[in-house]
Amino acid sequence: MSIIKVLPDHLINQIAAGEVVERPSSVVKELLENSIDAGATSIVIEINDSGKNMIKITDNGKGMSKEDAEKSIQRHATSKISSEADLWKISTMGFRGEALASIASVSQMTIKTKQSSSNAGTELSVDAGKLISISECGMSDGTSIEVNNLFFNTPARQKYLKKDSTELRHIMSLINTYSFAHPEVSFKFISNGKVQLDLPGGVDLKRRISDIFGPATSDAMLTVFYGGSDFKMTGFVGKPAISRSDSKHQYIFVNNRPISHYLIAFKVKDAFHSLLMEGKKPVFVLNIEIDPGLIDVNVHPRKIEIRFEDETNLLKTVYRSVSAALEKNNLSPKAYTEASRYMSDKFPDKDELGALGGFAPGGMPGGSPEGTFAQGNLDFGDDDGGQILRAVTQVSNSYIVAQNNEGLVLVDQHAAHERVRYFELTDQYDSGDKNVQPLLMPHDLELTLDEKENLKDNQKVFENLGFEINEGPSGELTLYAVPAVLSSEDINDVISGVLEDLSNEKTPTNIQGKKEMIIHFMSCRSAIKFGQKLAIDEMNSLLEQLDKVDRPYTCPHGRPTMVRLTFDELEKMFGRKG
Repeated sequence: MSIIKVLPDHLINQIAAGEVVERPSSVVKELLENSIDAGATSIVIEINDSGKNMIKITDNGKGMSKEDAEKSIQRHATSKISSEADLWKISTMGFRGEALASIASVSQMTIKTKQSSSNAGTELSVDAGKLISISECGMSDGTSIEVNNLFFNTPARQKYLKKDSTELRHIMSLINTYSFAHPEVSFKFISNGKVQLDLPGGVDLKRRISDIFGPATSDAMLTVFYGGSDFKMTGFVGKPAISRSDSKHQYIFVNNRPISHYLIAFKVKDAFHSLLMEGKKPVFVLNIEIDPGLIDVNVHPRKIEIRFEDETNLLKTVYRSVSAALEKNNLSPKAYTEASRYMSDKFPDKDELGALGGFAPGGMPGGSPEGTFAQGNLDFGDDDGGQILRAVTQVSNSYIVAQNNEGLVLVDQHAAHERVRYFELTDQYDSGDKNVQPLLMPHDLELTLDEKENLKDNQKVFENLGFEINEGPSGELTLYAVPAVLSSEDINDVISGVLEDLSNEKTPTNIQGKKEMIIHFMSCRSAIKFGQKLAIDEMNSLLEQLDKVDRPYTCPHGRPTMVRLTFDELEKMFGRKG
């Protein structure tokens, strides 16, 4: 007696639904993709009870004929591929033909659709995957699909849905994602009868970022562009000041398809190098346009992963393009008091926002203060241009107040010198002709046994920086030369401090990782201290040094080195200008 059975269609569809339809947002995703593939320029998303009881997507796309509408709820029925060759050059959002059949199998669905060439539309009623009725209906061109009582016939699936606020955030996040991918399309989102989001179509990506995350975030975005013959990349990356502690503000698209790709995200962050604070992640929206024949999108049931034929070249280009955007822009934040809203990363609790009022998950409310962290050109310039930055005074022996033609700049003296020192030590390490200062008298380092072992483990990096350290017959470590940039420092304190920092961190095993960590720690330990009194000429010397380094706007740990307040802003603050 055979124990292998051929499963009935309704059970096959429910199994497929387990892969495709995880939660209400999965339904929204599949229906949105169908609307976009249908050429819609206007999409309305309506839900009740976070999509658990009702999801309705209405578009003005090309619609379906009666015959196609009937076929659309059958498994593996699709208009997007017809041969094996089509599978390797997919340019549409959907293509498997599983979505409607899977959704219909675990809900009660109504489909209304009309083509422009038809006088009337077609209405289908489907219950748990079974066609109940089909008739003509009056409607505008396009398609409207309403999904009711999701998972009503699979109570185990229904049981694992999260609370309404969680499911709602997933839907909002999804709508944000697709609206970034298609700024040419208008999106309206209605939850429990209230309009939560109303995005105009026919706009560019910068405007769409502003509409969703507010003008403050939009103003802090830098253009990223690559126009090669192999592929093209466009989009924006946020300045360090608006970096986040999570990755919810990171969007990657390939041919306008949202994907998840941790290596691309890693390369974007890697391009920031020492500009980001510990634990922070950059904000970005990037779209890669590439020949569909050079990628494989058929590697994940929900189509969120993708394979590239030449991934190595792609990742190198992402890194170079983001680096170029950061290098050519001013990254210093403005001194608005509202800036603390970004730096503290303390936003309203998303579970307490009720109807959300247009809140973008992981982002700022739509009413975020305009101008926060907007940045202009902080060019130190030269004497003839009148833009040279000159110190005015020192505040609390910690901050330098400086001035140029544009306004005031407040400089954190420790963070600024840390960036200068980091640049000097990195240049020293990479230089073939090191600038080394021999000591007049050899200096025995006063180190504990643990510190000595730690120094021996990292001695290669110290030597590459210009330290000459030899071990004596009794195990003592003697210093004979130091990098010239550190010749005026208490070198024993610097080395001991760096070794202490290393002992508190997990030291990388590769030499490049060790180099970065040691240079970071050495920059901090040897920099001008917070609370150290400086004369005016010392302040100006530091400002001149800062002008010469790459990426002067943050310390190596990603904290800002300076904030600025233009004279125009001062006049507005004091009511002299509207």
